[in-house]
Amino acid sequence: MKFRFAFVLAAALAAGSCLADLKISVFATLLDKIAKEEKVSVEQAADLLKEAGVTGFDSDYRNKRLPELAKTSLRPINLYGFLHFLGPDNGAAEIAEFVDTAVRYGVPRIMVVPDAFTPDGDKEAEYAKIRDGLRSLVAAASAKGVTVTVEDFGGVLQNPCSDARYLKRFLTDVPGLCFALDSGNLYFAGRGDDILEMMRFAKDRIRHVHLKDQTKEDNHKYASLGIGAVPNKEVVRYVHAMGYDGWYTLENLVSSPDALTDVHRQVAVLRHWCR
Repeated sequence: MKFRFAFVLAAALAAGSCLADLKISVFATLLDKIAKEEKVSVEQAADLLKEAGVTGFDSDYRNKRLPELAKTSLRPINLYGFLHFLGPDNGAAEIAEFVDTAVRYGVPRIMVVPDAFTPDGDKEAEYAKIRDGLRSLVAAASAKGVTVTVEDFGGVLQNPCSDARYLKRFLTDVPGLCFALDSGNLYFAGRGDDILEMMRFAKDRIRHVHLKDQTKEDNHKYASLGIGAVPNKEVVRYVHAMGYDGWYTLENLVSSPDALTDVHRQVAVLRHWCR
């Protein structure tokens, strides 16, 4: 514990107080991890994260614990959802539920991950259905003052958002659709797409930034922010220099016996990059 406090003090001094208002978020699942490691309640875990410089959280919009989590000292700043635009109603029911949930919790942005292409389907026909579903989602959300983003999604190779070619088409073909830049997902997907090139393409549409890192030896093995192969420093410095004042979500998937200390370290690194 003494080590942690000494580390935090040094990190705070290095970062500088002028960056204390940097908007930093984590995923809702991290609250449970820290609560378990620190042997505290979820409410207390949120307070510990807030002391570290975190003020928001991202969550699946279907998370049944949203009412509980929204009452903690962290506020929901982004909801994400896996929508099925290839279904019979082109995702209409899910769109309504997604937008209504965002409005209910006062969340200003939602991030959608669309369907994966079917194994033997007509990709162009499926692309058109997904594109139309995204247009419907953007229209419904915009009417309620909610911004819609789509991210580079590396988890499923058949998903069009794991491929920069389709990401660019969505951003071109769907007016009002914005970009959630995930620094490590294209590296995870392993197609050879360059996140820095994708970032420059989407620069005027970036409304959220997710930061994760993976090792040079294995693009599927996670590392703590700034010590892996993902160009996180370049990402942060680029968007910060262009005036980005949105949220940075620390999507740290590293298995750690002391996640809270690592959050303190990541916050300090992020603040250093934004100096």
